[in-house]
Amino acid sequence: MKIIIRFITSLFIVFDYYKKENSMSMQEFDYEKLNLKCGLEIHQQLDTEKKLFCRCPAKLQGTREPDFTINRKMRPVLGELGSYDKAMLTEYEKGMGITYEGYNDVVCTYELDDTPPFSCNSEARSVALQIAMLLNAKIIEEMHVCRKNYLDGSVPSGFQRTMILGTDGYVTLENGKKIRIDILSLEEEAARKIKTENKTNFFRLDRLGIPLVEVTTKPDINTPNECRECAERIGLLLWSTNVKKVLGSIRQDVNVSIEGGTRIEIKGVQKLGWIPVLINHEISRQLGLLEIKKALEKRKLDEKDIPNKPIDLTDSLIKTKSNFIAKGIKSGKKLYGINFIGFKDLFKKELMEDYRFGTEVSNKVKLISGLKGIIHSDEDLSKYDLADDDLKKIKEKLETKKEDCFVLVLGSLKDANKAMDVIINRVKFAFKGVPPETRRALENGNTEFLRELHGGARLYPDTDSETIFNYEEEVNEIRKTLPEYPWITIKKYSKKYKTEERIIKDLIFTGRLILFDNLIKLYPDNPSLVFTTLLETTTALRREGKNIENITDDDFFQIYTLLKQNEISKEAIEELMSLKADSPELSIDQIKKKLKIESISVDDLKKLINEIIKNNLNLIKEKEMRAKGPLMGEVMKKVRGKIDGAVVSKELENSIIETLKEMK
Repeated sequence: MKIIIRFITSLFIVFDYYKKENSMSMQEFDYEKLNLKCGLEIHQQLDTEKKLFCRCPAKLQGTREPDFTINRKMRPVLGELGSYDKAMLTEYEKGMGITYEGYNDVVCTYELDDTPPFSCNSEARSVALQIAMLLNAKIIEEMHVCRKNYLDGSVPSGFQRTMILGTDGYVTLENGKKIRIDILSLEEEAARKIKTENKTNFFRLDRLGIPLVEVTTKPDINTPNECRECAERIGLLLWSTNVKKVLGSIRQDVNVSIEGGTRIEIKGVQKLGWIPVLINHEISRQLGLLEIKKALEKRKLDEKDIPNKPIDLTDSLIKTKSNFIAKGIKSGKKLYGINFIGFKDLFKKELMEDYRFGTEVSNKVKLISGLKGIIHSDEDLSKYDLADDDLKKIKEKLETKKEDCFVLVLGSLKDANKAMDVIINRVKFAFKGVPPETRRALENGNTEFLRELHGGARLYPDTDSETIFNYEEEVNEIRKTLPEYPWITIKKYSKKYKTEERIIKDLIFTGRLILFDNLIKLYPDNPSLVFTTLLETTTALRREGKNIENITDDDFFQIYTLLKQNEISKEAIEELMSLKADSPELSIDQIKKKLKIESISVDDLKKLINEIIKNNLNLIKEKEMRAKGPLMGEVMKKVRGKIDGAVVSKELENSIIETLKEMK
């Protein structure tokens, strides 16, 4: 068998995307010995005017209040083979309600599953065809729309419409290695989750139906860093086409396998730099689970040794000294216990940093039952204030011996029973090794249970959609419009403008490369200044809480027009951007007037410098050229934003030199 790990991430690829340093610790492995194989699955929203299967605008509404809400429940149904999908059952066991929030102008009855789909968006199909060609894929001439089960409530119909558009392509890494592309699909986006409150998930329907491409590679990647590079290359390629370049518009899965385990899916990776760490931590987790399996075999234990039912300890501990247990029992909760023969020390077996087998079981209990966790005898029980007499009663009731491990849960009758079912089933799977499941990535590089892994048969034909044809003439016309591969563009720009390649990557991933080209045509004298404005200044202002999205491409163009005409200095750029971010209703010219930014001529600058020098002759006499620093500060207080600082520095230096000559 093989261990397979799948990562899914929602990421806005900016500067952190490229940082090699990582705050998360990472254990290295012999990947060749482990027979490590990785594959990517990347989802990218397309920047089209309309949605994929209806004519609603493909625009998110941000924090705008919804016009209506609809409440629904999801129920599991038998599949075509007469069985339930395990992931579907897990979602149902959570007992979550669903509230959909919509807008009258961007949501129609199709999104609510009350109307059949319209014809497929031709604009979206053209962009997807372009991406498929860039990935060297074979175009599917006759596409069939299929339904893919979605079980978390993010699609009101319970399924997503998708179609395979290209197969058997490849992307080339920097070292020349080709990573094969398995399939490229065109599909619709799910609704966006807003919050979870009172056992109800809230979804906004504005995102539902936005066109999306899904790129899936073969498991040809053999190291975590190679996986990261491949993800970056595919991301660069996608962002060189007409796709959305905003927060959350791109997500990715990473499939990883080593000998000895099973397939795992991990969601929620925030940055590409996390991928190597998460892969290594997940390998560590699964190797630890395999060690537990071997330990159980060595102890000659069997799955049949696991009890099928817990024991009610409520009456036995009604007079316990443990405050929180006593309060729970008094409020009507049940205290259940179960004994696992021969499991001593296994619940404290560390699988990842600060993550043990007990953590693994507890996380699953929390998610499915809603309880806060479990108590087990492999941990320090003194923190629960359990007296020796309490422990004696528990062990006697559960028949716990020295080599055993017991587990306790405290909750309502329904929740306690549900929690014990989860514990029993999870412990039973320890005899098999690694259970197939979907896991969520955590910021520290570890993961936690999210749901059972989807079944393989979640795709079936959509009887409401017609066949879609990709005609050869259309494909050939699109092929003529293919952009240059981004890694070629990166090397060209890096060489032309004498800057690091990562700077050009940043421009691509922030969607500002075309804007850079336009600004350079207007203001070719200082490419470094344009780089700084579009990347460093915007990042600094965003960290200050400024809404950078309020600054349009036209605003940047107006700022650099003023700079070109010497109406402002480069020092004024950040001030203009900052106020525009706060006041999007104002034009750049209005902001310039509000800030009272006026240009100053070189002659007027010289007069101002001479006046400041006259008032500081003693300072110049004492420090000579070292007086330039404090004098520069004095001058800039009066001319900041009105003239280039480099011009000020040059004129001040010349004036100080002349003054020193006169003093001699």
